Amino acid sequence: MDERSGIVFHQLLRAHHNAAAAALTERGLGDIGSPHLLVALSHYPEDPAQAPTQRELADQLHMAPPTIAASLKCLERQGYVARRTDERDSRRNRISITQKGRDALDSGMQAFQQVDDAMFRGFTPEERAQVRAFHRRMLDNLYQISGDQGAEPCPPPPISPERMCDPC
Repeated sequence: MDERSGIVFHQLLRAHHNAAAAALTERGLGDIGSPHLLVALSHYPEDPAQAPTQRELADQLHMAPPTIAASLKCLERQGYVARRTDERDSRRNRISITQKGRDALDSGMQAFQQVDDAMFRGFTPEERAQVRAFHRRMLDNLYQISGDQGAEPCPPPPISPERMCDPC
């Protein structure tokens, strides 16, 4: 493998991150530091009893629990998520997305789509599908290195199938 391909990949990730942050800021959503958490939470039923715990979110997103805790604290302070004590186990909190979080997610997904459209300008649908397949294979390979062989992939965002870049 050409060692420079890792550098180019890192540059691509940073450029995508910066473009997404700018697009979110344009929409007044620059304060959402963890949009992937909102995406994950949006896939759960609105019933707080079925909402995930912090640990479940950490496992699903392949993130350290303290990282999830810090991100959720910020999102909660901003009104995008709510914590509720689990009715069956008062030591656990269930995390759910609020209406403000759902509204922000809708606008944020438009921002991500705008960035993806620019990033994939000039690509055919077949090339987009091929890039997505390569990224999924690379991600699966990296999960195997870290011991996450059985890890669930991030859920697909609630948008059109043409979307080629997962925010998580």
